[in-house]
Amino acid sequence: MKSLRQKLMLAGALGVGSVGLFGAAALGAFGSDASSTVVSVVAPAAAAVMGEDKTGDKLKQLLDGLVSKGVITQQQEEAILAAAKDASTKHVRTPKVVRDLLGESAKYLGLTQKDLVTKLPGTTLGKVADSTPNKNKVGLVAALSTAANEDITKALSEKKITDDQAKKLRDGLAAEISTFVDRTWPTRPAVAPRAAAGSNVKAFLGDMLQTARDYLGGVTMQDLVTAMRSGKSLGDIANEKGKGRDGLVAALTLSANTRIDKAVADNKVTADQAATLKTKVATEIATFVDRKYPAKATTGNGTTTKP
Repeated sequence: MKSLRQKLMLAGALGVGSVGLFGAAALGAFGSDASSTVVSVVAPAAAAVMGEDKTGDKLKQLLDGLVSKGVITQQQEEAILAAAKDASTKHVRTPKVVRDLLGESAKYLGLTQKDLVTKLPGTTLGKVADSTPNKNKVGLVAALSTAANEDITKALSEKKITDDQAKKLRDGLAAEISTFVDRTWPTRPAVAPRAAAGSNVKAFLGDMLQTARDYLGGVTMQDLVTAMRSGKSLGDIANEKGKGRDGLVAALTLSANTRIDKAVADNKVTADQAATLKTKVATEIATFVDRKYPAKATTGNGTTTKP
């Protein structure tokens, strides 16, 4: 029996070709001892043939030939035909017939579908409808029912579904719409601030040398660099210019803190992260302002060397 089942599965994978699944080359593998298990394997593919040929004549001709060759019995043929007919007339899933219920909900509520989707996490369509001016859940259900029934009627008139399928769709419509309207949409997981935004202090310091030059005023970048190469710190230069080292630190700190506050407003960092960042930038700024680079001497050919 294990070998037989393997043959059946192999045959089922071959498809619905007139020779592939139903020809002697495939079903011949079953042998004369093929049991009723043939029905459960062959029926789904047979149903596809039924879908291509509504009368089932093509399928019956194929099976008649197999019966005459002794590949299957007459009883098995009748069982396959019955199972195929049943499979080809199974309940049609509503989404294949009924329009997009979410889009229809947005239309009823007077919203774009994108705007509606942003409102749904953590709540239901019914609650959104009740909170929308001049709209409510009862009206939403009625609008969806009307739209869905129109789609079923259209599908029926275009012979895409049978009367029996249409009836089954209509019978299950109320429950399906109710479930759809009362379903609580999952809440989007909170997006944690990016690690880089919360830990990369340098991202908030900006171009501190440029900020220092702007604060000192009337100093070119070349003059600033030259003074620093002579062994002076930015704090020393600020004191010489009458601006003061502490004033420079305050200017740099204000610039960095402004960036941090904007990151909080943009939800890129939390308030706790901002407090930590402000402490860290204060340390970075103090180090930057007080750092003294090794003095370099200029030679006659214009190059600089360490003393």
